[in-house]
Amino acid sequence: MRPIRTTFLVLCSTFIVSRALAQGQQVSAAATEETAQALPPAAVPEPALVPPPAAPAPKGAAVDATLASIDTPDEPAVAQEIQAESAELDDVRKAEEAAKVREAPGAKRGSSDGLGLESPIRDRVDGALGRDGAAPAEGGRIALIPELDHDLARLQAEYDIPIEVNEAVVAYIRFFQSPLVRGHFVKWLGRAHRYMEKYRAILKDEGLPEDTVFLAMIESGFANFAYSRASAVGPWQFIAPTGRMFGLTQDFWVDERRDPEKSAHAAARFLKQLYQQTGDWRLAWAGYNAGVGRVLLGKQQGHDDFWEMAAVTGRGAPFREETKGYVPKLMAAAIVYKHQEAFGFSPDEIEREKWVDYEEVKIPQATLLSVLARAAGVSERDILDLNPELRRACTPPRPYRLKIPQAQAEVFAKSWPAMQSQVRLTFAGHVIRRGDTLSGIAARYGVPVQGIVEMNGLKGHKHLRVGTELLIPRPVGSAVASARVAPEPVARRAAESPRQQRVAAVEVEKVAARGASKAAAKQPRADVKVRAGDTLWSISQRYGVELGELCRWNGIKNPQRHKLLVGARLVVYPERG
Repeated sequence: MRPIRTTFLVLCSTFIVSRALAQGQQVSAAATEETAQALPPAAVPEPALVPPPAAPAPKGAAVDATLASIDTPDEPAVAQEIQAESAELDDVRKAEEAAKVREAPGAKRGSSDGLGLESPIRDRVDGALGRDGAAPAEGGRIALIPELDHDLARLQAEYDIPIEVNEAVVAYIRFFQSPLVRGHFVKWLGRAHRYMEKYRAILKDEGLPEDTVFLAMIESGFANFAYSRASAVGPWQFIAPTGRMFGLTQDFWVDERRDPEKSAHAAARFLKQLYQQTGDWRLAWAGYNAGVGRVLLGKQQGHDDFWEMAAVTGRGAPFREETKGYVPKLMAAAIVYKHQEAFGFSPDEIEREKWVDYEEVKIPQATLLSVLARAAGVSERDILDLNPELRRACTPPRPYRLKIPQAQAEVFAKSWPAMQSQVRLTFAGHVIRRGDTLSGIAARYGVPVQGIVEMNGLKGHKHLRVGTELLIPRPVGSAVASARVAPEPVARRAAESPRQQRVAAVEVEKVAARGASKAAAKQPRADVKVRAGDTLWSISQRYGVELGELCRWNGIKNPQRHKLLVGARLVVYPERG
């Protein structure tokens, strides 16, 4: 992932911050209390069929609507990570559809292996597939997966979740081994080394079978930034309403569906609820994918078994094809994971990721991640890697507990007090009106256009929608920021046409250049090599200097038109801190 394009954010209204903080604390506390009351962290009770819970009563927004738009694109570097991990998820989905693995022989009914001698559907399943289809091979091996050197009973004893071997499950084992998917599964195995034990501990603490962890494997491949075409997000793939129901904050600043630990706790509570409603782990998994209403529909039709429900076809079928393949896919992933070499996945080809121990530090106000990374002596990538829920190049404008590598905690503790007083950030809000342009908005607030673009995740200057709220980064203490924002009528008269607005924006840059410090010659000089994805704005923020100063030092007259070449070198006089 490329270095984060940091944006020098500014908070101009303490009212907005106090209001957002107060509402955020109130709703977060309410959501936590509601979840704790509904789903106490006790052992899983005896299964009983209960109706779906009533929809929770609407609550106030977690932050002011000005700041809480979940639809606002993420900061560009975060968006790039989302794109990469989402593409991986989409590739697997397309391969699954192309291979028609959900339509493999037996996928709708399954073999009788694992159904039990007294299963009411055993005879019907065997009649469809033939009683010899899953007969044990010589030596007690399982006929459908001869790679394993033991029988079904021994295989099932390795798990604390239901494991069955039928043609539906085996179809997914072969799918994971197929050339189109094998490379992705290798990545999943690598990520599993980082998250497996942590997730197992969380599931155990919540009273769930530890092998439920394989649900996260088939949902996302343990990818924190994965987004599905159904707008499900994170390693446990929560859609927005369900995430909020289980206490995961989603606003302009953070999306806790991407937080591996918080989302794992939420998923465990959700699955516990589904088990209470359905009475069977296979049906609970199906409910996680399709919604508990589909499972209850199948029960109303007289079906009590997942395989029975999956066998139903036509308009009245309780499950879509995706859900019919969901349970065998989970079982297949579990089988392959615990027998990787038997199925051809060599340890040498797996890049094992490691869990990073961390400490949490309280950040009282919005602060650039670049500054926090510098205080901890790590890269911005390291900070984002431990805090994947962050959507911006800064922490939220409220007290926030940030994770930093435990090994760097002492470095941070020594560096941060001296730096904290120099990193106060503020910002303003602007509602787009008809006729607004980015250059005109930048001129009014006295900030560079690039800062607005990067702060709001805009892809270009022509994507302004009337009524949309923009956050305006306003540098504190600079010549530009100290100038009072003109009253709106005056500002609009001063920028009546796009051309006048562009001219006004250039004038703002000139003001910034004239007001820059004249002490640069006395400061230590740094030569910066331009990297792919860099902008003048992001470089200025990385080194804590004003954009106008950076341009003046390098003889750049118009930063909006200057073409920045990869590999070029710029002169920078970084601020101390």
